Amino acid sequence: MTTVEDPVAQAGELLLRVSVCGLCGSDLKARPAMPAGVILGHEFGGRVVGVGPGTDGWSEGMQAAVLPVASCGSCRSCVSGDVVHCTSAVLYGLGGSAGGFAELIVVPAASSFAVPEPIDPLHAALVEPYAVGLHTVEAAGIEPGDSVLVVGAGTVGLTSTTWAKLRGAGRITVVDPNEARRAGAEAFGANDSVADAAAAEPSAYDVAIECVGKPGLLDACIAATRAKGRIAIAGVCTEQDPFWSMAALMKELSIHFAVYYTPDEFRTVIQAFVSGAIDPAQLVGRTIGLGSLNEAFDLLAAGSTQGKILIDPSL
Repeated sequence: MTTVEDPVAQAGELLLRVSVCGLCGSDLKARPAMPAGVILGHEFGGRVVGVGPGTDGWSEGMQAAVLPVASCGSCRSCVSGDVVHCTSAVLYGLGGSAGGFAELIVVPAASSFAVPEPIDPLHAALVEPYAVGLHTVEAAGIEPGDSVLVVGAGTVGLTSTTWAKLRGAGRITVVDPNEARRAGAEAFGANDSVADAAAAEPSAYDVAIECVGKPGLLDACIAATRAKGRIAIAGVCTEQDPFWSMAALMKELSIHFAVYYTPDEFRTVIQAFVSGAIDPAQLVGRTIGLGSLNEAFDLLAAGSTQGKILIDPSL
């Protein structure tokens, strides 16, 4: 563990004491490419311990979830609410600005969302992964009664399953090689499961959602989706993935790629936590101290964990 100087909130910024920061598969894939000294971690929430000028509505002691992107606020993407595609976007915890694997972090007030006090501080960090699932389901265009195949029972797969169920999906099948993960997916709304995407019932699903990011899974989704169906790709695949376009062509499939989220999706997730429509507690796996971050990465790489690994800087 490394010690750095405490950050200080400048104009338009908040200083947060990090409650917890979730460990994500994107962290695992990005880590080898990051130079020494980079602070990763983009799934975090915390309590405000300092406010810079121009942060109306914020005060010390408030709880916040953070959309980990600083944007200009004036380009076409920002004006439309698509802040992650801002022409000058800076990512937090993925090589841009320092992330949440730290005790303190400075974030833009414009990217921060108040989390009402009844919400557990641990759960403020889960707004981000549930926003990923919501964004993915929105990209898939899920409608009431749709049959949905979700490939992967990791965090993105489980949050996507949750939102698919809330959107009125009918049958939801989750794919994962880990038997315990498949069984756990039922609590998030899955009706059944299979161990291998290639074993999914052919042409049986209106929608397929790929949440893993490995070559061959897009082809499996194409095979499982019926004519005029939709596919949403949220898995981060770092390799080229050639697929059989003829099969997608003959079915006239729509294929969408989904990354990140919007401010409105963050607000929707927080409201779902407050109303009880979503219980974020069921996503929590292990909570590990900052000094054991390497161990946490090893656990994630092994693929045997259930639930979100949370890093608590106070442990």
